[in-house]
Amino acid sequence: MRMWNWGWVALGAALMVCTEAQAQSAWATYGSLGIVLSRGITNTDSGNTKLAAARELGRWVYSAGVSGDYASTNGIATTEDERARLGMNLTLSKRTFWFGGALYDRNRFDGFAYQESAASGMGRLLVESKFNKLSTELGAGYLREEPEVLTYNGFGEVTSRKPEAAMGEAVVHVGAQFSHEFSPNAKVLNTMLIESGATNTMSTDDLSVQVKVHKHLSLSFGVDVTNNTNPPPGEVRHTLTMTTMNLIYSFSSSKNVSAAHPLPTLLQGLDMP
Repeated sequence: MRMWNWGWVALGAALMVCTEAQAQSAWATYGSLGIVLSRGITNTDSGNTKLAAARELGRWVYSAGVSGDYASTNGIATTEDERARLGMNLTLSKRTFWFGGALYDRNRFDGFAYQESAASGMGRLLVESKFNKLSTELGAGYLREEPEVLTYNGFGEVTSRKPEAAMGEAVVHVGAQFSHEFSPNAKVLNTMLIESGATNTMSTDDLSVQVKVHKHLSLSFGVDVTNNTNPPPGEVRHTLTMTTMNLIYSFSSSKNVSAAHPLPTLLQGLDMP
C-alpha cells in the first residue's frame, strides 16, 4: 500500500477516535472550476478543478483536498495532473501548532509516474493582524517518487512510458503561508513548500488573488510553480508553471475554521476562500 493510502487510513482513524468538543465542530468546504476552450487554427482545451474541506474539533483542525488540471492541443493531451492531500493541525498555544500531512501527486508529463510524501513538525504563527497573517513550518518527512521515461512522436504526443525504479528518502520539510486582505472582499494568498532530500529537492509555490463577488462566489487568479532540482533522466525541465483563472464557490464556511491556525502547507494550493 502506498504512503498516501496510509495517510487516508491515519486520518480516518484520527477522526474516529477524536471526540473532543463535538459541540463546537464546524465544516468549511469549497470547490473551484476553470475552463478554457479555443477554436481556430489550433484547438486548445484546458480545465482545472479543486475541492477542499476543513473541520474543527476543539483544538484539532482536519483538512483534505483534491485537485486536477488538464489541457490538450488538437486532441493531444499536454497536461494531466491529479493531486490528493490530507492534513491535520493541533493548536498548542496562541501562536504555536503541531502539523501532520500527506500528499500524492500524479503528473503525467513531468517525468514522474508519481510523487508522494508525508511530513510532520511544528509551526509558528509569526504575524497575525487585521489584514496580514504569516506562518512558518519546520519538520521532517519521507518523499517517495517513481521516475518514468517518456517517448514522444513528431506531433508531441506521448507514445510510451517506461517506469524506472521507485526511490524514497527522508526529507526536511519547510513551509510558509502568507495572506493579506486588501478589503473584506479581496485578498492575496501565497503558500510555499520545500521538501529537500539527498537526491532531490521538490519545491512548490502557489500564489492567488481572490475577489468575492457574492456571499458564496469568488473569482480567483493564480500561478502555481513546481520545481525539482533533479528531474528524471531525459526530462530537461526543472520547473513547471500553471496559470489559472477560476470561479470559487463556498458550499459552507465557518468562522471558527477560518480563524484557526493555517492549514498545513502540504495542502498547498487549496487555501480556503
